[in-house]
Amino acid sequence: MELRPELLPPALDEALIARLAKLADRLDGARPEQAEEDLAEFNRLAGTSMTLVNFQGIYKAENHDNWVRRIIYKRFVRPDPDLSQAEMAEVVSRVMACREDHEFFLELFLVNCKHPSGSDLIFWPSLVPQFSKRQPTVAQIADLAMRGSD
Repeated sequence: MELRPELLPPALDEALIARLAKLADRLDGARPEQAEEDLAEFNRLAGTSMTLVNFQGIYKAENHDNWVRRIIYKRFVRPDPDLSQAEMAEVVSRVMACREDHEFFLELFLVNCKHPSGSDLIFWPSLVPQFSKRQPTVAQIADLAMRGSD
């Protein structure tokens, strides 16, 4: 399915992403006295106001490049009141495909998801009571995400 331009990821400066990922790697596990300059540079370049605690333990969950992309993409995504069920299903499909831009689509999903389980709908559906331990379809995930918990 073709998505509207406002539902597509913006072009990112890959040199900036690489620099931010390098900074995030150094900040991940750093002690406060080691981190002041790197933290200030990260926040200046990324347009964020993160604290050192935001960087702790990234390496255990995902690589720094993907983490930085999600941080940058968060600045661009907004809830879309006109998002259709078919568009949400396409967003879910793109997250599940883990393509190059899946970080953007995950953030787009999360900002438009009304269900309290959030990304568990996609990654851990067996934890979502409405799915009763069955593997839901993309359309079922999109439907529940847009409906909420009722």
